[in-house]
Amino acid sequence: MPIYDYQCPKCEIEFEELVFNREAEVDCPKCGIPVSRLPSLVSFKSKGSDGQPTKSQAGSSCAGCTASTCSNCR
Repeated sequence: MPIYDYQCPKCEIEFEELVFNREAEVDCPKCGIPVSRLPSLVSFKSKGSDGQPTKSQAGSSCAGCTASTCSNCR
């Protein structure tokens, strides 16, 4: 049962919702209008050519940070 992130176009709050059906309509808990799902970020571990685990940075949460402020980017 996935948890999706949503943002209301009217009041602009962001919230998470447990959704049983991916196509289900979700309403804003504050103002009650239908909301749109935010894009998901994906991160996974894979093995490099040397057989050691590597972390993919594609879609990581480090999109807007700088190396000096984020321990994940170092």
